[in-house]
Amino acid sequence: MRHRAGIVATQLPANVAPDLSGRLHFMLHSHRAARDALVHLRPQVVHANDWKALPSATALQAVNGAAIIYDSHEFAVEEHADNRAWRLVSQRHTKAIEARFIGRARIVTTVSDGIADALQALYDLAERPSVIRNTPSFERVDPAPVDAPLRLLFHGVLKPGRGIEASIGAMRLLPNHHLILRGEGAPAYLRHLRALAGSVGLEERISFEPAVEPAEVVRAASRSHVGLFCAPLDTRHNRFAMPNKAFEYMMAGLAVVATANTELAHFLDRHGCGVVADACAPEAIANAVGDLDAVRLSRLRMGALHAAAENSWDREQEKLVRIIDRLPHPS
Repeated sequence: MRHRAGIVATQLPANVAPDLSGRLHFMLHSHRAARDALVHLRPQVVHANDWKALPSATALQAVNGAAIIYDSHEFAVEEHADNRAWRLVSQRHTKAIEARFIGRARIVTTVSDGIADALQALYDLAERPSVIRNTPSFERVDPAPVDAPLRLLFHGVLKPGRGIEASIGAMRLLPNHHLILRGEGAPAYLRHLRALAGSVGLEERISFEPAVEPAEVVRAASRSHVGLFCAPLDTRHNRFAMPNKAFEYMMAGLAVVATANTELAHFLDRHGCGVVADACAPEAIANAVGDLDAVRLSRLRMGALHAAAENSWDREQEKLVRIIDRLPHPS
């Protein structure tokens, strides 16, 4: 409760006084501690991970002229735009911080072409942000053989806005499938999901599993056949998202299902490693999954393994190294 009150106190004023956002940002102890630790360390290059790190990075820059790499993993100004409370309290503050400090960054990177284009247009950036996808390091696993029932997987934080309810509803139309929901979530939301599964009589074909250790994510996923990320298209953030879970699915040899008209859907089509659902709706998800016969599923899973190898962090990190090499060497 105290943390929420702090967020409201430091972010809500941006609705009437956006110029105060930078000062209010450091009213939170965690932000002051990050700034002070960074200034004490005094690195010559700071990799600012998402918008909340920008003010601290800029504080360091004022001390020693550090070069800032701003790494925007999300389209921050719409990251939670499906949440009315976030829009009211935080959206303008987020935009004010990003607008004020993004120009101080020597280099801007992000995870998708859609976010790169949107950031350049929104802040009139002279250079388009570089795209470096958030992918796992290459890991070779043995995908599960295709057997019955076909196992569908959603892993990651279980929270609204990720198409989980629609995936549960799709199970009514997929009698020969099993859905695994692996991850943590707010207790009230998990109770809601369990009640939803029970209301349609699917308790025996929907499993709720706890999150596994990061090093075990891909191996645990490899016990399934199909990975789901069918988010609703009510925000540009969802349309632009290239979530790391999709690349974890691919690394595990899963065919991926995504909502149509998203950047992820275009990626799946280019690499032949998944299918699209026409909408974030039970019927659309069921149609996409139900069309996967054994031959097509095997072909898509093979495509997923190839796509994972081509887009693993072992490849993506080379882009980051080249970007850092562009920075002037300290004298």
